Amino acid sequence: MKWTPKNLAIAAAAVVVTSWYLKKKAGEAVADVGQAVNPVNPENVFNRGFNALYGAVTDGKGTAGTDIADGVQGIKDWWADE
Repeated sequence: MKWTPKNLAIAAAAVVVTSWYLKKKAGEAVADVGQAVNPVNPENVFNRGFNALYGAVTDGKGTAGTDIADGVQGIKDWWADE
């Protein structure tokens, strides 16, 4: 293939469009990964994994937060009785 100015322009346009598309897709992927590990997001991968493990080890009726709150309240009640 002979590289004429027209062929170079077509190739350059293809590179620009492909680069733009890949940059856009990479940005979307980074945003998805960011939400998966976002500590504020209750559906992040660590929270889901911990809750699944905690549910398997306990009765599965509560979460770690509710069980800790119940335990703290029990300690407060116990101290108040004395």
